[in-house]
Amino acid sequence: MRKGVLSASVLALILLPFSVFASGSGEAGGKVTLRIDTWENPATTEILTALNKEFMAKYPNITIELTTSPTDQFQQSNPLRIQAADVDIWSGFGFAQKVQDFHGKNVQLAAAYQNIEAGFVEPLDDQPFIKNYKSETVAEAMTYKDKVYGVCMGNVVISGIFWNKDLFKKYGLVQPKTYNELIAACETLKKNGVVPITAAGGPVWPINMINVGFIGAMFKDANILEKSLWTGGPGFEEPKYVEALSKYQRLMLNYYEPGFQTIDYNPHVGRFAAGKAAMLPDGIWQANSIAAAIKEAGSNFDFGYMQVPASDNAADNQAYYGKGDLMWFVHGKSKNKEAAKAWLAFISEKANYTRFINAVGWMPTQDVTVTNKILDEVSKFPMKLSFEQIHISREGQGEMAGGLVQYLTPMGTIPTAAEYAKKAMADWNAAKK
Repeated sequence: MRKGVLSASVLALILLPFSVFASGSGEAGGKVTLRIDTWENPATTEILTALNKEFMAKYPNITIELTTSPTDQFQQSNPLRIQAADVDIWSGFGFAQKVQDFHGKNVQLAAAYQNIEAGFVEPLDDQPFIKNYKSETVAEAMTYKDKVYGVCMGNVVISGIFWNKDLFKKYGLVQPKTYNELIAACETLKKNGVVPITAAGGPVWPINMINVGFIGAMFKDANILEKSLWTGGPGFEEPKYVEALSKYQRLMLNYYEPGFQTIDYNPHVGRFAAGKAAMLPDGIWQANSIAAAIKEAGSNFDFGYMQVPASDNAADNQAYYGKGDLMWFVHGKSKNKEAAKAWLAFISEKANYTRFINAVGWMPTQDVTVTNKILDEVSKFPMKLSFEQIHISREGQGEMAGGLVQYLTPMGTIPTAAEYAKKAMADWNAAKK
């Protein structure tokens, strides 16, 4: 008899947090302020604000304190808040930069893994809402050492090119499927007085970001390049890597909008939307912004999003490259864990998640219907983890050891890809232990 009472008590304790929230009495019987910290993104902030209002109406004892900041600022302030346990939920990215056998033992873990090892991240294996997410996403982006530690809200392609279909059609062009076809299209556009490509070179990172598409097309598996770096191989002097850099550099030197190095991020969307350039390399998250900007400008042209056709073999250019974006973590030392899990359960509900993913314009990590035509088209092709999500840096490595295209002309001062690759490897090898 006593055994039956004990089992019922245990069950009651398991169900207590969510039943308490429903009654409005709060975690530990009181009011709860749930602190959520993320980087600034207008579309994300807008939909989160709407969902948060609905959540607080459902759970009136919980007040959500959502803080957002520019990415650079977030990267500085968020780690301090985690260390001080001054946040209940924060955003990061899907797990990446996983240590492989060839990396050896003297590798510095990525910050997300360090937080887990320090006990700052709450495991979420037992949460029913985890089943709402695609099994491959859970396994690849949300799991570390066989435990689920985060909720990945979407995948983002970072290596595609938006293209003005109407401009292409006007000059008898179709979507280029190979590098030679891309060059031919750029030549035709340029001869007709159309700027082939615009980009946001001012912040630098958007230029480096697109390089992963060139790397992906050159290497069937980016781990080949990573292994070459870590096992004493040619690394950045691999002929295919030098070719990737050279092809990208050729586009920037000859077909990018003059002065693109000073164009800031987001204004470049308006330039593309106004028809000032035929192509815009960027992440897929800009699809909604571009559609809105086209409507506002009254240019009303049809646009698409294509893979970077970096290889001369069309079969090598089928994949997009990206990462798991915006993954929520619950602080392992938070006093509001149950409220945090209730919030995650709420935004993971199919209806709420569908609203979220369509608002932000990412590729869904749940099996839901997307209304964005670009997302629907892109989802028909494979998306692979980009090189930047595989690559692990060496502690104390030199400035150029990251293999970034920003050092090549016209972004930097080094004239050739081969010369830069040699410098990059010198900095990489100098960090060997």
